[in-house]
Amino acid sequence: MDKSINIAYCTDSNYLEHVGVSITSIMLNNMHNNIHFHVFLYDVTTEEKEKLQHISSSITLYSIPVDELNKYSDTHNNKIKHINRSMYLRLSVPRLLHGIVDKFIYLDADVLCFTDISPILNTNIDSVICAVTPDSLDKQNMLKNKERLKLTSENYFNSGFLYINVNNWMQFDTETKTNNILLSLEQKDLIYPDQDALNIVLQHQVLFIDPNWNYLFTWMDDKQKETFFYDKKSLPYIIHFTGARKMWYQEHIGLAQNIYCFYKHFTPWTNSPLKSYKPKMRVNDYRIYAKNSIKEKKFITGLKYYLLYLGYKLKN
Repeated sequence: MDKSINIAYCTDSNYLEHVGVSITSIMLNNMHNNIHFHVFLYDVTTEEKEKLQHISSSITLYSIPVDELNKYSDTHNNKIKHINRSMYLRLSVPRLLHGIVDKFIYLDADVLCFTDISPILNTNIDSVICAVTPDSLDKQNMLKNKERLKLTSENYFNSGFLYINVNNWMQFDTETKTNNILLSLEQKDLIYPDQDALNIVLQHQVLFIDPNWNYLFTWMDDKQKETFFYDKKSLPYIIHFTGARKMWYQEHIGLAQNIYCFYKHFTPWTNSPLKSYKPKMRVNDYRIYAKNSIKEKKFITGLKYYLLYLGYKLKN
């Protein structure tokens, strides 16, 4: 059995640093494993590519022409402004890796690894297109997605982690079937465009595995978000930092940011400061900032954010 693990990412210049940090978190927790990284890039400078390549000789870079994404120009859903257009590249990765690898893990850029991932090789995906993890631990949420997308499956997966059987993906013509949905008029009703489309296409072609392979940060309560790292027994293999308010923004201090900065220290971006989230603030963010400030007994700050929230809400 081939003991090598192939992992793929897709990114543009906006998320390149975060891919570098994610790769570093995997490398530092898998020193004795044979892992090869395949990073698919578009709109990235030569200087930025060299930075990423400097992390490890086990990284292969693939430049994707911007034209490859032009067909998706009208599919970007305004409801999820924080989602990056490079998400669509994941659909073409199996085609681009066909004949190079048989199986690989696709990961979003906003994940960090906390353990040895070699047990994934024990997951048999010979009779499915990919192994996936649920998008929610709440059955009611799963049913809502089933009804929203008119699925016949009871489950709905998160596309930030996909352990893909390349030949099966190609034989099922997954990319074409998914694109047919994304590029149709109906796609405008999709909340999470490529994830929703993949769930429709692959609803009976996947194997659900332990959520610890792609544990969503939004599943944790406030206490868990500040303590998850300290219990080795319950620590997920991979944590997916879903949502717009990422730990890599300077305002979002806490355990997740501390761990991110620890891994960042071992990358070529060690001296680059964390960026501010303020230019990306959405209406609902002001409400959440107000709530968090009041929890921390910063009442004036909380009131300021709440008034801003009300102001923007009334404008909309």
